[in-house]
Amino acid sequence: MTSTAIIYSKKFLEHKTRMHCENPLRLEVALNSLKKFGLISPEKCVVVEPRIATMEELKLVHDESYIEEIKHFSVSGGGYYDGDTYLSKESFEVACYAVGGMLKICDEIFKGNFKNAFGLIRPPGHHAGVFGRALGASTIGFCLFNNIAILAAYALQKQLAKKILIFDFDVHHGNGTQEIFNNSPNVLYISFHEKRIYPGTGFEDEIGIGEGKGYKINIPLPYQSDDSIYLKAFNEIVLPVSEEFKPELILISAGFDAHHSDDISSIQLSAFIYNEMTKQMVKLSNKYCNGKLIACLEGGYSHDTLSKSLPATVAALTQTEIKIDDRKPEAPNYTKNKAEETIKNIKKKLNQYWKI
Repeated sequence: MTSTAIIYSKKFLEHKTRMHCENPLRLEVALNSLKKFGLISPEKCVVVEPRIATMEELKLVHDESYIEEIKHFSVSGGGYYDGDTYLSKESFEVACYAVGGMLKICDEIFKGNFKNAFGLIRPPGHHAGVFGRALGASTIGFCLFNNIAILAAYALQKQLAKKILIFDFDVHHGNGTQEIFNNSPNVLYISFHEKRIYPGTGFEDEIGIGEGKGYKINIPLPYQSDDSIYLKAFNEIVLPVSEEFKPELILISAGFDAHHSDDISSIQLSAFIYNEMTKQMVKLSNKYCNGKLIACLEGGYSHDTLSKSLPATVAALTQTEIKIDDRKPEAPNYTKNKAEETIKNIKKKLNQYWKI
């Protein structure tokens, strides 16, 4: 059994976004980098073609009116759906293949054909809520359908897993994912993101509603946070809560736009922290989920992050060591102090729910 599947198709390049940072070149850079590091091979990663998702599958998390609106806007020729998000006439179909690819690989993993997987897919999804814009956000942030949320809902519906961990390390808060599962105790959603940037959600006191209270954990970190800050928050919040939750399936919203080379944010991560966080998630999956872990691409727009951080993540999935040349910026003391304060506040808010 090959351990890792890469969900990819040239179909994903047909979502044409003109001079947009979320463009087809992202996947070409990423795929070429995986090949360069020798990660695409029968022993490490096998490329799996997606299938198309059905309307019923999209409706697992999205309202039918929103799905039909995206379909009509796309097949009518597309354009700017909102101030951030561009669609071409192919985009609806491509988005359906992105979702379908994730669902197909979920089935393959639960059949025992793969241990884990990475979805090299687009368009991304974690900002898309039930009706599109989520939790009051101004746009859907380059997303059409919430790939990771539909995957989680699918696994729950099929009774493949009763407890699902979604770990989101994109630099932006996954407001769509949080909205969809805000009142669910079956989905533990943990998000690292930069404080006070788009979509303007994901503050420390957003911990879920109703039965979902305590199962939504937001870790908004300050301007210029670095690897050491992320590692501290990971070790003191993410790992202990995840250990206590004991997930039966781990999903990762893998956005790489917190890398120091990415102009879309001011967080200063290196490729090494993505490798380390993913290694820890693989260990967790081996302990509680028989290795079942599925990640999918969210953000990440610079050549450096897609050619360094993404392969570092996939290497961790395959338990392969690769040599990556990347620098490790250091956060100023002011940022370290603010981050320390944030971590303490989050732990205080959560200690009635978790042993942290």
